[in-house]
Amino acid sequence: MPRRLALLAVPAVFALGGCAVTPPSLEPLPMPTAVEDACAAPGTASDAVAVSGALGASPVISADGPFEVSRVERTVLLEGDGEPVDDGDYVEVAITMVNATTGDQAPGTAHARVLVADGAALPGLLATIRCTPVGSRVVGVVPSESAYGTAGQPELAIGPGDDIVFVVDVLALVPLQASGEPLDLPEDFPGLGIDVAPDGRPTVRIPEAEPPTELRAAVLIEGTGARVADGDEVLVQFQAVNWTTGEVFDETWGDAPRSLLTILPGVDASLLGRTVGSRIVVVVPPADGFGSSGSPSSGVAGTDTVVYVVDILATTPAPA
Repeated sequence: MPRRLALLAVPAVFALGGCAVTPPSLEPLPMPTAVEDACAAPGTASDAVAVSGALGASPVISADGPFEVSRVERTVLLEGDGEPVDDGDYVEVAITMVNATTGDQAPGTAHARVLVADGAALPGLLATIRCTPVGSRVVGVVPSESAYGTAGQPELAIGPGDDIVFVVDVLALVPLQASGEPLDLPEDFPGLGIDVAPDGRPTVRIPEAEPPTELRAAVLIEGTGARVADGDEVLVQFQAVNWTTGEVFDETWGDAPRSLLTILPGVDASLLGRTVGSRIVVVVPPADGFGSSGSPSSGVAGTDTVVYVVDILATTPAPA
């Protein structure tokens, strides 16, 4: 006879990418098995999971288990009216995890932002999220080889070879570039040229002139979202260019946005009070940037001024 597992999620919140609470890893193992189906279908196990509670909050989960599945089974419990999640989307989710073998509850409900791309997160988690309309609650029952495999994840109550139940609330799509009102640079702003590709990636053209000796910042696009406050964790796309060499020494474009508490002192100060959806350009002299020691690993000398173009995609307030 199957065991009935009555599982109550314990509230806990974290964000991927460095905040006050350190999350357990949801990143893939070195060699997880990819999920081939474009949209995972329901199955006996995923249909047997019942969930109650408000969307985005820690749910109450009950299921007839244990489960052992050979593929990802995916059942949409509550279908939202948003667009279905597709590859390349960046999605805000609330994830609750249960050991499908033992019924043990992983600690807490994880509020996270997930890039839907192969290699960006556990294949079984991506298969649970993919194709699900925004505003939905979905259950995925995932074989171990598409999750934590033979290693398991002890801090999540997942043993070697254990299958997993994911309950995922798909809350919102996160934009991948700034969106708002384009603004012209002030006439007295240092003579930078900034070109923008259709995907939002900037190209900074450095003038044949000495850089300013003081911190300068300007708004290229003004968003309409929340304002960045002191201590916030900020989700950004950015490009960093060395004024002296004209070389890009760091950027998120071509990879994924980063959720950061700090970038450089001058950049951090320039983002305070700015609105989500904005694109900011900041010219950072050494005193407000890497200092007299520079950043040898990035090719930045102690005398180099740097330029940052930053898109503010989201902001998470500091814990109370």
